[in-house]
Amino acid sequence: MTARLAFLAILLSVLIAAGDVQAWPAEAYRGMVKDALALMPPSLSRVLAKRDDYLLSGVTSLEGETASLIARDGVRGELSKDLVDDVERRIERVVRMVEEHRPFRETAVELGRLLRIAADLSDPTIVGAGSPVLRRVAPEYLRFVGLHLTQIPLVHDDSLPSPASGATIEGLLDRVAEKTSASIAPLSSAFWKDGRVVPAASFDFRSVPYAETSLSYSRSVTAASYLWLSAWRKANGDFTGYRYAPKKR
Repeated sequence: MTARLAFLAILLSVLIAAGDVQAWPAEAYRGMVKDALALMPPSLSRVLAKRDDYLLSGVTSLEGETASLIARDGVRGELSKDLVDDVERRIERVVRMVEEHRPFRETAVELGRLLRIAADLSDPTIVGAGSPVLRRVAPEYLRFVGLHLTQIPLVHDDSLPSPASGATIEGLLDRVAEKTSASIAPLSSAFWKDGRVVPAASFDFRSVPYAETSLSYSRSVTAASYLWLSAWRKANGDFTGYRYAPKKR
C-alpha cells in the first residue's frame, strides 16, 4: 500500500468511526433495525424489539479498530481475513453473553454493531473508497440517498448465502462485498458525465442510482439478519417461525 493510500485508509477509518462518511443517513439505521427484526424468529424479535434503542446505540458505537479494518479494505478493494475474524469474534462474544445470562440490552448493543458492519459493507462509498471516480461523485450520491431513502422498500436478498443453510461468515461477507463492489461502476458512470458531476436531483426512482441504493439497502438488512441468526443459532436459539429457515426433510 502506498503512503497516500495508507493515509486515506486512516482518514476514512476516523470519519467512519465518527459517522461522517456513510451512505446511510441516521434515520436509515432505524429502518434497518426495524426491517432486520421483521426477519427474525418471533421469539428473538419480541425480545429485541423492546430494546431497539440499544440496537441503535450499537450501530452508532462501532469501535475504531473495526472501522479501520473496513476503511482499509475499502481502499484496497478487497475483503480481508482480519475483518472476517473480527466479525466471527463478535458473534462468539454474543454467544458468550447469552450463555452467561448477561443483561439482554448488552447483547442488543453487540447485535447493533454487527448491523453497522453489514451496512458499511453494503455501502458503495465505503467499499469503493479506492475508486477515484466514485470518490469524486460520492457527495452527490450521498445527497441522492438522503432524498430518496423513504421511498426504498425492503426486498429480502436471497442471493446472499445464509447461515441457516450452512453458509460460513466468510462466505456471507465475501458475497456482500462482491455485490457492493459491483455497484461502483454503474454509480460512477451515472454521476459522472461529460467531465462533470451530475446533480442528485437529476435522478428519480427509475434511475440506476435508485436501483443500486435499493439493492444496497436490502443487502444490508439481509446480511445483518444473517449475522444475528448466526449468533442466535450458535447460542442454541429457536428457529421456530423463521420464514427463511431450511425446510425439514
